[in-house]
This record gives sequence, C-alpha cells and structure tokens, in this order.
Amino acid sequence: MSELLPVHGFVLAGGKSLRMGVDKATLAFRGRPMVEIAVEKLRGFCADVSIVGNRNDLAGYAAVVQEERLDAGPAAGIEAGLKSTQQEWVMFIPVDVPLVPEKLLRLWCEEALRVGMTVSYLGITQKQPAFCLLKRERLASFTRLLNDGERRLEVLLNLAASADNCASWMYDERDLYGSPNYQGPDSETLAHWFSNVNSPAELADAEARAKVAAPFRPAGC
Repeated sequence: MSELLPVHGFVLAGGKSLRMGVDKATLAFRGRPMVEIAVEKLRGFCADVSIVGNRNDLAGYAAVVQEERLDAGPAAGIEAGLKSTQQEWVMFIPVDVPLVPEKLLRLWCEEALRVGMTVSYLGITQKQPAFCLLKRERLASFTRLLNDGERRLEVLLNLAASADNCASWMYDERDLYGSPNYQGPDSETLAHWFSNVNSPAELADAEARAKVAAPFRPAGC
C-alpha cells in the first residue's frame, strides 16, 4: 500500500447541477457514483478524506463538512475545508471530473509538499483552480478576501498566497513532463482529463473516453 501523505483531501460537491438536470455527485459514471470515484482517488494518498457541501445525503461515502456561505461557489467549500482540517495541507478536487488520474493527483501533491509551496493549483492545458492545494495557515487570508467580496477562485488563491508575501504555484505540463524522454499524453487527452461532466452528452463522451484511455505514467516510468 502506498504511503499516505499528511494532506486532508476534500471533494467539492456543493454545485447545483443545473445543466445536468440531476444531481451530479450521485450520478453514475461507468456504474459508480462520481462522488465515490473522487473519494476513492483521494483515499489513495491522503491521510484524511471528506466531502464539502451542504449534502448530508453523501455521508455514506465520506464525512461531510458543511459550507457556511451561500452563493460563493467553490470558494465556500474551500473555506469550510480549511476551517475543519487538522492536517497542515488541504487538497480540493471537483466531484464532476472523473477522468483525472489518481497518479497525477498524487504526483502533484508530492511535488507541492517537496517544494513547500503555500498555495498550488493545476494548470495543465489551462488553469484549473478548482484543483487546488493550500496550507491550512492560508485560512485567515482566504476568509478576509471572501469577506471583501472576491469570488473568483484563481484570484482568491493567488491573493491568499501573496497576502503574506508567499507565492502560489501552478503545476503545469512542464512539471508533469519532468523527464525530457517522457512522452506524455497529448494535449487533447489532457484537456479531456479536466473536462467537467455538466450534461448528459458530456457524460456519454467521458464514459466513451474512459473505455479507451491509456494508463497515466509519471515522468521517468
């Protein structure tokens, strides 16, 4: 069994699923609820795993942390997770992105801990601030920015880091391809890894891609 990292992983499940028309968290992806898939990935390397969102019905998958703010988007979930954790680091992933490989999430997490970044988020093919990793000590800065009215997640993450003269770090494909001899997935595959499943058509497309997806191999493997 792989070593667990000193990180509290949270699945962001507070969305309203308006475009899908049914609850996305419990929607089956290849026969399994998407929330179950996301929780399982985090349990592969995080010391603690929870779900954040005002969703007591999801308690059967992992402990649920309630959001305190309404209409603040994923930022409300991030604040709630930072408040509830006892771990030094906190990771957040969306519930509706089932194609992201667990190995990639672990690789990013290991590297962020190694370099000691205070705030990190994924930026493979494009910025993905909902995939973010923060030190618990960023809570005060994050809350202050929310109280000031900021809601844009990328801005919140960058400002929460810079508020105390720290730096944010976007983990992108240059980090993913750590070895010059590593031939990673093409840009189209990377883009689909991070596509949100927001509609029945997108669900069908993601399931079709999952059937033929090649395994993710980190650099040097």
